[in-house]
Amino acid sequence: MIQSASRLEIFLNYLLIFLLPTQLAIHFWPSFSFVFGIRVDYLSPTIYLTDVLFLLVFSLWAKKAYKQILFFVNKHKRYIYLFVLLALFNSFFSISFFPSIIKWIKLLEVIVFGYYIWERRDVFKSKTTLTVLYYSLIFFSVIGICQFALGKTLGGPMYLLGERSFDISTPGIALVEIAGRNFMRAYSTFSHPNSFAGYLGVGLILLILNYSPKELSKKIIGFFIILLAFVLAFSTSAFLGISFCLLILLIRRKTFINTKTVLIIPLMFLIVSLMLPFVSKIILSDKIKLPQNISQRLDLSIGAGKIISQKFLMGGGLNTFVINASTIENNNYYFWALQPVHNIYLLFFSETGIFGLLLTYFLIVKVLQKSFCLNKPVFLSIIFILVTGLLDHYWITLQQNIFLLAFVFGKSFREES
Repeated sequence: MIQSASRLEIFLNYLLIFLLPTQLAIHFWPSFSFVFGIRVDYLSPTIYLTDVLFLLVFSLWAKKAYKQILFFVNKHKRYIYLFVLLALFNSFFSISFFPSIIKWIKLLEVIVFGYYIWERRDVFKSKTTLTVLYYSLIFFSVIGICQFALGKTLGGPMYLLGERSFDISTPGIALVEIAGRNFMRAYSTFSHPNSFAGYLGVGLILLILNYSPKELSKKIIGFFIILLAFVLAFSTSAFLGISFCLLILLIRRKTFINTKTVLIIPLMFLIVSLMLPFVSKIILSDKIKLPQNISQRLDLSIGAGKIISQKFLMGGGLNTFVINASTIENNNYYFWALQPVHNIYLLFFSETGIFGLLLTYFLIVKVLQKSFCLNKPVFLSIIFILVTGLLDHYWITLQQNIFLLAFVFGKSFREES
């Protein structure tokens, strides 16, 4: 039974969707959030504005729907027990207990958010949700476009949305060279242009495939703004993700793609990821001169392979890749980058072991089966996430992308073809 929503609930739900791209937060810096004496964002316990908003809207709904929630919990208690057991074992054997258990709590929040999206189809299946998402993407795209044009962040009230302060001369800022001149890639309110592009990519897929051609023609200016911001983020992984989705659309009438064969896609990505540490070692051993960002990614994939080989069953502990990588004896490692491996499959395998990886794989398979339709927005959004996850980690490490991932997964179980 669907619980009817009050006007306040509806408003707060739409406000949450609009503000999902924000990263305004309070960070805490206990001793376990430092590596080599440097503060590491990934290890910091953090309370985001979107956490508070979700807790509020979920609490309002749970007061009326507690019987519905209890029924769901009782029906799926074996999976809940399995999750709790894995979380406790993984945290207990983790190299650092607190970062792991805090991340498991975050993962629980994300699962509850996905469940909430699944249950509140009366709100999130409406055209209004698409409209809110559309204007949210435009708003945050304009911020990114202005940053690219000015070569710096905007500052002022944008701080309240989580925009960080930097400019084109700040060390470590992502740049792109065009006609011999450096430009700062579009960040918007994200911590990196890649995660911004990933968010926009999923948003574009959800919107374009949900709107009719007539509706799209009326919103052409807005989509141009979003596409421009997507391009100005200059994210290779996002470009590949969109290209892969376009390829699927082009061959969607081919009979060899069905609910069974489509499951080869995540298996293929997993196999490619598991081969990456070996390929990276071969490439680096040949002493080929590579850009620093590529060398760093290859080094980190080798590190992931070593952690997996040493801690195959339970992993090194959720959210502890940075700590584990820093203990590996290898002079080639970019220790001071303090980054997770840029591959979600290797990252989750190295942190949760074979048990966590298999559970995640079966979840992805289930979601693909539920959402299967080659021109369905939710299905293609998941494919986009799986492709970009080959080259980056933000879908399981950064707040905005994690919540969008849960939103897509939640919708996959209710969306109709």
